[in-house]
Amino acid sequence: MVKVMEKEDKTLDVIYDSQLVDDIVYKGLAVKEKDGDFTLYKEYHEKRDAIYELEKEQRPKKFKELDSLFFNRLGYDSYLNEILDEFPILKGKVEEVHIRRATTKQNEGSNVVDKGRKILIRLYPELFIEGNTILKGIRHELMHVSDMMDESFGYKDEEFNCSPMEERMINDRYRLFWDISVDGRLIREGRETIADINERRREFDSFYIKIPKKTRDIIFDKIWCGEVSLTHDKMIEMAKKIDNLLALLEGMESKEIDKIKEEAQESGPLPGTICKLCGFQSYDWIEEIGNDEEIVNIIREDFPDWSIKDGICSRCAEHYKIRAGKW
Repeated sequence: MVKVMEKEDKTLDVIYDSQLVDDIVYKGLAVKEKDGDFTLYKEYHEKRDAIYELEKEQRPKKFKELDSLFFNRLGYDSYLNEILDEFPILKGKVEEVHIRRATTKQNEGSNVVDKGRKILIRLYPELFIEGNTILKGIRHELMHVSDMMDESFGYKDEEFNCSPMEERMINDRYRLFWDISVDGRLIREGRETIADINERRREFDSFYIKIPKKTRDIIFDKIWCGEVSLTHDKMIEMAKKIDNLLALLEGMESKEIDKIKEEAQESGPLPGTICKLCGFQSYDWIEEIGNDEEIVNIIREDFPDWSIKDGICSRCAEHYKIRAGKW
């Protein structure tokens, strides 16, 4: 545990997961050794070897104390303290910050619990070794935390009544919108963060490749530049339905928006649109059905106006495959 003294004699406890500390110290000392600095590396292993001379039940506590000591001596405890000073909104509200180990960079994230008294941050160990990268990562996560603690943002846990795949896609899109908003704000304020405008734009393009590029750029720029107020609920709705995302084009003529939708549909239905066969929203479209003439003819017996470019969702595709005896 590391305690950070704040104003008015309030104490903010920063608690690092012991597995994370062990991993960071091991990797940090390996880098020191590789660079030819053997002093700390040698001292650490001498002290660690000495612990094995103790009674077995005493060793776990001593190993943790040793890792904590060298975590501080390597300077890794200073990163969070440095960035916390940039977020006065957290001062006086948060009592504990728990830093936990993320197994991959994709697992990094943050959360607020106990009515805002505790912050949980998951970080990838390698980021600590990379120096300035960890500062960017912590700053990015604390911006998320600041949003969560802002009542106007309206953050809450969500439960989706949909398939696991649809839920994952909604969460991935939601996270992308939020990351774009966070990094856009940080860069406008002149602060470094984990991704620049080009990196975030590439991510956005990969999620919405079927939307015409000109349209994607307009929507992305509105989010990046903060031209729209993104609350939790608004981003969830944007992640669920493509029409809610296209609503950010407000100000354009309706005919132009309709044209954009038509152009997007030329390459197949967009994830989150309505299947014209079952009337349900879908994120899973089966494109190869259009190549099977027999199945296409069966579909048109039920829906004469249906065309291949209208697409077919996975549920309907399964139904018509069974009817065609091809399941």
